[in-house]
Amino acid sequence: MISAATAENLRHHLDVGGRDLLEVAAAVLRPPARMLTSQWAERHRYLKEGTTEKPGRWSNDYFPYLAGIQDAIDEALAKGKRGVALMKSGQGGGSEAMINALGHLLDEYPGPALYMLSKDELARSFARERFDPLVENCEPLARKSLTGRGTGSLTHVKRFADCKVVLQGGRSILNLQSSPYKYVFVDEYDSMQDEMEGSDPLALAEIRTDAFPGSTLIVAFAHPSTRARGVGKLYHDKSDMRRGFVVCPHCAGEFWLQWDHVKAVSEEGMTQAQAERDKRCYHYFAPCCGAEISDAQRALIVRKVIYKSTLPADEADRRPYIGVHFSQLYMPNKSIEFLSEHWIEALDDDGRKRVFMNKRMGEVYDPALKEATADEWSRLVCVRRRENDPEYYTMGQVPAPVRFLTAGQDSRSTELHYAVWGWGRLRDEAGYPIVCGWLIDCGVVRRPYSLTLEESDLRVFDQLLYERSFAAVDGRMQYEIVMGLHDWSWQPLAVENYCLRSNGRAVPCRGAALDSKAASHKPTFAWGAGARRRIGSEELPDPRVKVAQLNTFRLKENFFPLVGRRFITQTRDGIPGENHGRLVLPLDVPQWFIQQSSSEYLTLDGKVEVWKHKGPNHVSDCNLYAYACALEILKLQDELPFAESEAQAQQEADRARRMNRSNATRPIRWKY
Repeated sequence: MISAATAENLRHHLDVGGRDLLEVAAAVLRPPARMLTSQWAERHRYLKEGTTEKPGRWSNDYFPYLAGIQDAIDEALAKGKRGVALMKSGQGGGSEAMINALGHLLDEYPGPALYMLSKDELARSFARERFDPLVENCEPLARKSLTGRGTGSLTHVKRFADCKVVLQGGRSILNLQSSPYKYVFVDEYDSMQDEMEGSDPLALAEIRTDAFPGSTLIVAFAHPSTRARGVGKLYHDKSDMRRGFVVCPHCAGEFWLQWDHVKAVSEEGMTQAQAERDKRCYHYFAPCCGAEISDAQRALIVRKVIYKSTLPADEADRRPYIGVHFSQLYMPNKSIEFLSEHWIEALDDDGRKRVFMNKRMGEVYDPALKEATADEWSRLVCVRRRENDPEYYTMGQVPAPVRFLTAGQDSRSTELHYAVWGWGRLRDEAGYPIVCGWLIDCGVVRRPYSLTLEESDLRVFDQLLYERSFAAVDGRMQYEIVMGLHDWSWQPLAVENYCLRSNGRAVPCRGAALDSKAASHKPTFAWGAGARRRIGSEELPDPRVKVAQLNTFRLKENFFPLVGRRFITQTRDGIPGENHGRLVLPLDVPQWFIQQSSSEYLTLDGKVEVWKHKGPNHVSDCNLYAYACALEILKLQDELPFAESEAQAQQEADRARRMNRSNATRPIRWKY
């Protein structure tokens, strides 16, 4: 049966002489051609207020770099590819583009779909705030949507006349292993891999799609972490590794946008070091001809971005996934000055540099340093650079640039290790204050073998650390340790009892993030409760005790690169600056200190990066504890007014110690 309008249309065409009846019928009855995802989004997608900076109808003109990424979904279906891998930056609409792809598939290529998120609460939020508005404001989906419990529609299950969508997060996905799906979307693949301990969401997705008797597709997207895991591994190992190529406005050469093309250019009267600390000095230069590309020119060329594989054609064809990528360099609303400001903040912090590359550039991050060798530590031993060099010192002395001391202590069954570090700031040639550390003292206290530790065993550190004064190299000043961290994890009650006697100068500590998974969402330094004690009829933490919880992975990621990092100090009174290390060791530092400090290295353990050690690393832990103290004290100092001079800062510190026996909670900030 055909409609009256269709029959009339057929009669009209049959009146045309020489036309084949079957050809005419096919032309009239043929359904309209399917749209590309980018075209479908412009016609049917509306963005809800509060979910994007540009709510309303979707516009490919506002998101020009996303059109090719969305259309990669259609290409993957047409070519029978296994799926699409997207490495994306933040704040660029990448997740919305994948929602467009899901809506388009449900409309024109219907089939059961699974949308996976890292946590169940995120899945529920996604269902309410993103998926429901998608259906309500999209006429093709709203027309065939089935709502209400009578139809089987739930918060996490959305049913349509010809398909369904299951929205699940975290470990709840494991409950769906018996269900086949035509499409599987893996949102924030890297975070989900962390959540599903022992399971790979991509492997689960492949099993579920393999069980479906027809063409299937997997779409995985995330801010990448490293090349060894998550979407970074999928992109580099299994995809054709496409990049968004643009055309140079100066020479018509083709290239894809990357941070390596952004350079700091010194202006008149400015050194290169000063330029690298000034966001106004950063500019984008085309790699083809070397000409500068302004923000306005960059906004124009990204409107015609074309995604092409960076692999040889035959190898790209063999890869089962289409891989696409975009960064904030493709966003017209992100200026080079804006991005440079965040890059400058990360120059001295590898943790921030990781965030910059992952979240803003959408790139995998390989740490600058995975191991500080014994040779590199040996190069930190101080040398006499001139007569009466104030930084030439031996164990127990404090060089002139040091402003305060911290300590770290680690306990073992036969040994108690400790290290004392001095911290201060030197200005580089750009006038930027660089935090530097000087090893002041270290040692090992031997004791008879014991599986327990008593408070009395730790009292040796009264004389070694907290009742001891360290003299400056010139002998004019005396320094006391401001704060020391003591390892709490082995014998917590003994450490707590000892620290309670110190009025806050000795503090128990424990590692709270030992791998890259845990480090991603834990602060570097936080306070937690102590061990549980019997108080009356209950076991409760002692309210007098606060334990420093350390993100040890992030601390090591920031501390060990300091071993090989140097800078040129600021010129003073016409004297040229010197090549200075971020860390300095005394002339007579013992060899065992260097061996233990260099024992740790970064490696991949399963799906996460971890720091391991080749030999004893007890003093390495002590170094890390002292460094954590310094970071916390420097953070507190930023909240206090400047002292007018070093002498005044020392007087205020002495007065604080006399009043409270500790200035750990009220450190003095000084002028540099």
